[in-house]
Amino acid sequence: MKMDAGGLELRNLEAFGVFDGPRILEIGCGDGRVTGTLAARAGVLAAVDPGEEALRQAAGRIDGVVFAAASGEQLPFPGRSFDTLLFTLSLHHQDSRRALQEAGRVVRPDGRILVMEPAVDGEVQLLFHCFRDETPELEAAQAALAASGLSVVKTTQFETDWEFPNKYEFSRYLFAYHDQERNPAMETRLFRQIGDKVDACPLVLKDRLKLMSLAL
Repeated sequence: MKMDAGGLELRNLEAFGVFDGPRILEIGCGDGRVTGTLAARAGVLAAVDPGEEALRQAAGRIDGVVFAAASGEQLPFPGRSFDTLLFTLSLHHQDSRRALQEAGRVVRPDGRILVMEPAVDGEVQLLFHCFRDETPELEAAQAALAASGLSVVKTTQFETDWEFPNKYEFSRYLFAYHDQERNPAMETRLFRQIGDKVDACPLVLKDRLKLMSLAL
């Protein structure tokens, strides 16, 4: 499995200034997929996630990062601690309004808050909806951004490639991600949703992402 096979996430994050300051905080690091690429260039990198098992995986393979079990709603850091804060596909997984307030608290006045979120209508996101439709949470996160009072510096939308050997590997990934046992009926529905490319080997799916840079 290759997520963001072409490296577009990192290139866009770099263009949006994720490395403009030496101190970076990543919210929603999961198992460290993005964290590892940030760690190679960050001066000081902290990463939080509420999932302790995912944090153990990240800490086990990435050196030089301060990991903490926490959500963006209550960050265990003093005010004005970071130059850049990044929500890695995580703003919609929590109380977005509170998380943005906390982000504003721990970022320096001249710092940046970067928010990377899935687009509601992206190919990968629509397949995730076979398990759980996150549209209300994604829309609530966008509403919280609009009401946050933070200044929008710039925005972009782009698509990355998710590459799997075949449809069965993708199915296994989705069932594991949602902590569910394989369900043949749901798998059939998933394969139907994939459409014409369902039997492609490798199976390449498009993940449509929104990236926003915000200032206090």
